[in-house]
Amino acid sequence: METRYAQPRAAEQGSQHDSTPMTVRVMHVLEPLEGGALSHVIDLVGHVRDVEHAVAVPPRRVGGLTNETGLAQLKAAGATIHLLPMRRTPWAAGNAVAFLKLIRLLRSHRPDVVHAHSSIGGLLARTAAIGLGRPRLYTPHGVTTVRAGRAVERLLGPLTERFIAVSQSEAALVLRLRLVGSDRLVVIPNGIELRDPEPVDLRGLLGVPADAPLVGMVARLVAGKAPLDFVAACAKIARAVPGSRFVLIGGGTLTSEVDAAVRTEGLTDRFTRIEALNGVPGALGSLDVYTLTTLGEAGPYTPLEAMRAGTAVVLTDVDGNRDTIEHEVSGVLVPPSNPAALAAAITDLLGDTERRERLAAAGRARVRERFDIRIMAERYSALYTSLAAK
Repeated sequence: METRYAQPRAAEQGSQHDSTPMTVRVMHVLEPLEGGALSHVIDLVGHVRDVEHAVAVPPRRVGGLTNETGLAQLKAAGATIHLLPMRRTPWAAGNAVAFLKLIRLLRSHRPDVVHAHSSIGGLLARTAAIGLGRPRLYTPHGVTTVRAGRAVERLLGPLTERFIAVSQSEAALVLRLRLVGSDRLVVIPNGIELRDPEPVDLRGLLGVPADAPLVGMVARLVAGKAPLDFVAACAKIARAVPGSRFVLIGGGTLTSEVDAAVRTEGLTDRFTRIEALNGVPGALGSLDVYTLTTLGEAGPYTPLEAMRAGTAVVLTDVDGNRDTIEHEVSGVLVPPSNPAALAAAITDLLGDTERRERLAAAGRARVRERFDIRIMAERYSALYTSLAAK
């Protein structure tokens, strides 16, 4: 049964007689200066109207990758930036310093709403705002898989006026883990711009012929994204589909292992890994199939971008992914940690142009129907305004 928490409840609505727009001051606290969490905050800053957005963020991500253009993108979207040297590791001494600085920042800035993002931001912001008398929102961008981390999340539940899940399956997980009660849980799916981005000739960059099947993935090279499963699947596809080519865009802690696996599988001449690429969304239309081998998601962005580009997608059947597509309607779901099943599904699509195009067209329509960034922004605006008014 679908859980419906996407709109603020009636008791949170402002007075229907008050027609004066209310400008709400929101303080976002974000530790990961990379990936989907950063993209999400940039989208909120750029699209949620009648809000003054301030963002507390580290100058670089210590213990993880850093999007070198992240701060510039936040500023360009309209955010006021407050540099706060947070660390990815919860018990790092630097986080104690960041906590004290955040207390001072919140008390001097006096935001109407404090919106915490990801686990470190969630821990620091929700505790630093104690006594401030302001509502605290929390978006985990993927519930932690660490048992101790989940215990901490339960302890922080009473400090969370609204826990925001970005997919129905993530919301169901939150309830199963008893992180917060259903009265505090809100589901607001991620959204993207429906306008097609500037195209990028990925095939030209890679030197891939127009008639060569091209399969790709965009992901951080970390254990949770299972990039080695992608390499293993590519090796099987290469044997089944002559001339097929593969591209992986991303870097991370498993970079050397991924590169070694490509060599071991004999894919050196057919597999290209790109650390970073400007205009990735515009390059996804060059692919015949986009895949994501992740072991768990909240609400992934890259499959939505591939679907918008008219590319068929094959995703692992995990939380977040299964909200993105309908199996065999707008994409294909396969078991996680199963390169053979992934390879078989992609091979079948590469050999059936009509089916691949049908799934791609349905995927593009699904994005327009369910994942419009304007709808996401309206829901956040209503939530911020209603909580600030209280």
